[in-house]
Amino acid sequence: MRDLIPSRIQGLELPPFDPLNRRAAELRAAGHHVISLGQAVPFFPPPASALDAARAAVDTPDVNRYATDPGLPSLRDILADRLSETLSATMTGDDLIVTAGANHAFTLALTTLVDPGDEVILAAPYFTNHQMAVVNLGAIPVEAPIADRATFDVRWTDIESRLTERTKAIVLCNPSNPTGAPVSAVEGARIVREAATRGIVVISDETYMQFVYDDAHWSAASVPGWRQNVVVIGTFSKSFGMMGWRVGYVLADAAICDQLVKVQDTTIICAPVISQMAAEAAVRESWTYPLTFHDELRQRRRVLADGLATIPGIEWTPTRGGMFAFARILGCVESTRLSNHLLEREHLVTIPGAAFGPSGEGFLRLSYGYATQADLADAVGRLRHFFGD
Repeated sequence: MRDLIPSRIQGLELPPFDPLNRRAAELRAAGHHVISLGQAVPFFPPPASALDAARAAVDTPDVNRYATDPGLPSLRDILADRLSETLSATMTGDDLIVTAGANHAFTLALTTLVDPGDEVILAAPYFTNHQMAVVNLGAIPVEAPIADRATFDVRWTDIESRLTERTKAIVLCNPSNPTGAPVSAVEGARIVREAATRGIVVISDETYMQFVYDDAHWSAASVPGWRQNVVVIGTFSKSFGMMGWRVGYVLADAAICDQLVKVQDTTIICAPVISQMAAEAAVRESWTYPLTFHDELRQRRRVLADGLATIPGIEWTPTRGGMFAFARILGCVESTRLSNHLLEREHLVTIPGAAFGPSGEGFLRLSYGYATQADLADAVGRLRHFFGD
């Protein structure tokens, strides 16, 4: 049976999220109080506008039919208007493809623009599903470790040394998952321009674009001439608390979208229609909804930062975006083993840094997006107890 499975699939490694969550569920069932700083999900539900639209959609015949492959035209048009304002970019609905979430959007872009055997540079630590998608395609992931191990600000110099004649794409995660570090306007623009001169596409995953707390979000689509070589990935999962609705988007020049839609039709035809209807209402009526939670997320970040600062052996410089800490654990060389020990001994879910590539080893990702301030304070106490022992 194993001989039937291609080696590229056998070589894929699932991230540790599900095993950790399953074990956490077993511990809860046994009566333990488990705190999760695991998956990077928000604490808030979808806006009322999205839920109302979904309820109304159930009674309409259109919800039971396919949408056009690129997505509902009304959603693409209003999303283009909102993104044009937010990202300081010029676009129309023809520059957007609505997808079944950001992971699907990324895979769609990668499949359209990259051939098997091409090299894809991942600014690292990287989002693990990006690496998996590259391997799944038969392309070659090339890790570009970020030199600044405190702020994790990505720079062109981190990427330049990894370029070869086989490089086809550079992947940025902005703000980064797992580090929470946004890409600066200066370095981001340089990366886009340098890549353009070499005929290299920049795929910028901007899933957490509406969770940049101390500065304005910079987008790769804001660079003049972005259409030449930029693809932006976005989603409604985090911004609008719609993880289970599975709806996201690809932003690219209309000529690229004309090719993307071929792969879209091959894979899913169209994103779930009821989800698109709900997302359209969120974009139209509640675009600033995620911004209303910034103060609470800043407070959670502060609780975690203040607590970690009191624990010898843990170092974290709070980053300006996302909803997680990427904390260095001094002396740690097996972060997966460490995460398992924390779960068994302290009933605390963390994500090992090794899940985000070799350059993530020795770190833990701690999400403050879902845990309450009280839970975060409790989690810090458990970490202090563990490392004290």
